[in-house]
Order: sequence, then C-alpha cells, then structure tokens
Amino acid sequence: MQNSYKKSNFGVAFFFLSKEQKEALGIIYAFCRLADDIVDDTPQTAPAQLADLTVELDQVFGGVPKTELGKDLQKVIQKFPIPQQYFYDLIEGVKSDLNSPVRYQTQEQLNWYMYRVASVVGLMCIEIFGYKNPLSKKYAETLGYAVQLTNILRDIAEDAKINRLYLPLEDLRRFTVSEEDILSLRHTATVKKLLNFELEKAQKLYKEARQILPKEDFKTLLAARAMGAIYENILHKLKQQPCLPCEKKIKLSKLQKLLILFKTWRESK
Repeated sequence: MQNSYKKSNFGVAFFFLSKEQKEALGIIYAFCRLADDIVDDTPQTAPAQLADLTVELDQVFGGVPKTELGKDLQKVIQKFPIPQQYFYDLIEGVKSDLNSPVRYQTQEQLNWYMYRVASVVGLMCIEIFGYKNPLSKKYAETLGYAVQLTNILRDIAEDAKINRLYLPLEDLRRFTVSEEDILSLRHTATVKKLLNFELEKAQKLYKEARQILPKEDFKTLLAARAMGAIYENILHKLKQQPCLPCEKKIKLSKLQKLLILFKTWRESK
C-alpha cells in the first residue's frame, strides 16, 4: 500500500526525490489513502474506523503505535517535522464526505474542506521536501486549493452518482443553475457558464501559487511544482472539452506526465 502512490500522479512528480523522501511520502500517501477509502468503501462503519485511526495517530505521536502503518508513520515523524494537527485536519476533512447530501453553501465553506483534504497534504509534503522560507507554506496551501478544485471539476459526474456536489451553491444561484442540473449532467448554456467560472477560479489559484513560491525554495520544491503542473494540464484539458460536465474522467498519459516533469526540471536549471 505504501508504494501505491507510484500509480498515481504523485509517482511521476516524486521522480527526483531521494529514496528516504520517497519512502516517507509513500507512507503519508498510504495514511491519506486509508482515511479516504474508509469513507468511500465503508460509510456505515466509517465514523468508528476514523475514531480508531485517530486513536492510532495519538499513539504514533505518543511513541506507542499498534499497527504496521502506525509504526511506519512513527519513523516518518521522527525524521521529518510534520505537525500532528495536519493528520487531524485530514481525518476531519474526509469525515465531511459522510454528510448526506454533500453540499457547500459558500466558497468559504468549500475552502475549509479543500484545506483539510488537499492543502494539509501539500503542507505534509513540503516538510519532507524541505524549504527555507515560511511563505512556502502558503504556496503549498494555495496549490492544494487549485489541485482539489481541479479534482472537483474533473469528478463531477462520478460524484453526482453518489449525490455529492462540491461546487458552492452560491455559485449555482449566481448562474441560475439548479442542483439537479449538475447532478443530471445537463449540458445547458448556464451550466457551461458556471463551470467556465469555476475553471477560471482554479486557473487563478495556480497562478497565485506560482507568484507566492519563494525564489530560494524554487529548486527544493521541484516535486511540488511538478505536481502542480500535472494538475494544471488536467485543468487545461477540461477547459478544451466541448461538453461540460465531462462524463469520462480526464487523465494524462504517462508520456504527457514525463514531458511535464522534464519541462519542470528544465525550469530549475
């Protein structure tokens, strides 16, 4: 499980990291994946399982982990200064997906969700990558928003099947779009205007993240920049789709990811 991230977009982005860093990231990914899978695969028992995971997390930071993953995670936090609060935030974030139905009234509410399920993951990662300027935390947080909003826009059809709608309802009202319009994947002019608005919102977040990134951490955070570039390219593919929302999940080929990685590496030279 710890190495399952290699099959994801993370695998390519982490190509240039040391073995120690890759192993640590694999364990962090396994923890995040476990929390997410608990909610998606076993929603009926998820509250109890997440409570158990929180107890194990306390034991990890207390020096007495019980599970194999907990023991691996303890080794990570001994080497890298990842705050315990980040893990708590992640668990609270995925727990939000147990709400029925999943809805967010405002952008502020959605931002809080995106911070806990995406930005904190970026904040964990940069503790492993290493950084000098505290502004790099703001970079990781902003990039997390951009990546998660891209995921939300890419996965609208998939989420609609289980009655999850992450777009802020205030945005739907702004464009006179109903919840049913999104859940039924209607390709109307107003839906297209709404989704173009959200796509531009995500694009602005990528731009903002690039502007925040401190020069002294530009090379050190190569993996973070590569991850951002991969998801920004997914966003570009979404913007090129004639029909929104997309029923087919948008992905990049391995070659496309490698080309993005090479370009990002060249920018560091």
